[in-house]
Amino acid sequence: METIWSFIHSHQFAVIAVIAVALIIIYFLFKNLIKLALLFLLILILTGGYFYFTAPRKSPDDLTNAIKKTQEQAGQVIDKGKGAYDKGKEIIGKGVEITDSVGKAISKDKNKEATRKD
Repeated sequence: METIWSFIHSHQFAVIAVIAVALIIIYFLFKNLIKLALLFLLILILTGGYFYFTAPRKSPDDLTNAIKKTQEQAGQVIDKGKGAYDKGKEIIGKGVEITDSVGKAISKDKNKEATRKD
């Protein structure tokens, strides 16, 4: 532990460089997440503005209905995604079975050829 502290105190430029690289990596990892959050916020603001300008007195009700509808549709999309994931797992399982059976057939053919040559 003592050697780590002495290294940090004696090589401050290296520590700064490591911190800078770590911050850049974190930035690139979260850049897409930040873009997605800003896009969602922009869509939310535009939706609220649309409802407010079309009917200012009904806008809270319309916004609430829009949020409920979005939640329902998101749930449906999640269910479809789960179904697709399960179907994909099933297809992968069948593919593994097929490759195993093909591999066994090839090895049987090789064994037959080896016995014929003898």
